[in-house]
Amino acid sequence: MTRRLPEDDPRITSVSDLFTYHIFGRPRELSRWQEDSSAYVLVIKGLVNPPVRLSLDQIRDGFEQVSAVMVLQCMTNVHWGRIAFMGAKLLDVLEYAGIPERAYKVALHGADGYDTDLLIEGIRQRPEGFLLAHTMNGGPLTPDHGFPLRATADGKYGYKWCKWCKWLTALEVVDYDYKGHYEGRRGWSDEGTRGQPVI
Repeated sequence: MTRRLPEDDPRITSVSDLFTYHIFGRPRELSRWQEDSSAYVLVIKGLVNPPVRLSLDQIRDGFEQVSAVMVLQCMTNVHWGRIAFMGAKLLDVLEYAGIPERAYKVALHGADGYDTDLLIEGIRQRPEGFLLAHTMNGGPLTPDHGFPLRATADGKYGYKWCKWCKWLTALEVVDYDYKGHYEGRRGWSDEGTRGQPVI
């Protein structure tokens, strides 16, 4: 029997059918954000001087909003879904914060303690694939899928999406080879390209 792959099914996956992983559980801040989304803040730090703090409204209203259909897929190739996301381009937000030329990577930090990393050059090559998404399938992110903000990394396995980067709280711009949870602690591929081995 041939295993079904994301490329075999062009249909959009309903949010209720999309798989979830909570590596470190739901963050404590989630209930507060659900009660009052204005309490949410995304911090851009590291080589950004001074650090920049953006509210959810600033991300939604202050930057061009991009819609894109992407596949979120576990590296096991068993769990996946095709989702329509909308949000600001990660590159636009980084450039607004003022990243220096020597910037090499951006580390993405979730409120649950999960982290991953992306190459700045990779983001520059395909800016429409890396979003700070607040909407999925036409509605707000659900609590299990990262409300109020998550990162996307089109073409990469889920662990490069800060997972699993739900509840995104900080972008850390660095000039060295930062390694996130799976890349550093487990030695998985830093590219995380869908369809390629990660170990």
